[in-house]
Amino acid sequence: MLDQLTQWMPDSLSAFAFWSLVFVSYLTSAITAALGIGGGVTLLAIMANLLPTSAVIPLHGVVQFGSNVGRLTLLFRVVDWRLVLWFSIGSLIGSVVGAGASTQMPAAGLQVAMGLFILYTAWLPPIKLPSGKKFLSLLGVVTSFISMIVGGVAPLVFAAIKPMFTERPALVGTMAALISGQQLMKVLFFGFFGFVFTDWYLMLALMLFTGYLGTLTGRIFLERFTAEQVQPVLKVVLTLMAARLLYLGVLG
Repeated sequence: MLDQLTQWMPDSLSAFAFWSLVFVSYLTSAITAALGIGGGVTLLAIMANLLPTSAVIPLHGVVQFGSNVGRLTLLFRVVDWRLVLWFSIGSLIGSVVGAGASTQMPAAGLQVAMGLFILYTAWLPPIKLPSGKKFLSLLGVVTSFISMIVGGVAPLVFAAIKPMFTERPALVGTMAALISGQQLMKVLFFGFFGFVFTDWYLMLALMLFTGYLGTLTGRIFLERFTAEQVQPVLKVVLTLMAARLLYLGVLG
């Protein structure tokens, strides 16, 4: 059966990369479900090292959309939808501009940009973006533009909206709504600019399925670990993945 499935993989993707990404989607969703953050950037780093450069950001957007929708369905009632509305207005503007910029960048430039962003995410605190309701549209513009080029901006959004919440379920639920909307716009605009998602439908379907399983079971398998225990491991993984991207980008 596995041999039959591999017949539906794109020619540019090896069987090892295919099944690795299916498993990693589960693992990174479990990490985010357990710790609240970290899985999206880890998934981006691994995808960037296994997929063609032009496919990384669009496909990462689909998987992250599915992962965040899974969390959203569990926390729908506690979402602050007014914040989501204002953020989404800005996200629409940032996505339009960012999609145009991303499609014009050479592959080597994208690899360097993603490598630097992943290193920054691993080792430095998030940029202090404006917080507060009146800055939400601006936050949507800036993070959506960045997301179109380097992928995962959840740590930036999380750091900006965290002071607005006193209860963690409302924070996590609203975060899931913000990011799922942002990723949906990303997917739509990349499709508009010509990316053929149907070439990757089998891998995406399996990654969305395992990602949802990770969301459901993450706390069960990772509840014994704290963020302080897991983060050093993630930093090592992210650093290695980023170093390879920078190496390939410089050679390119």
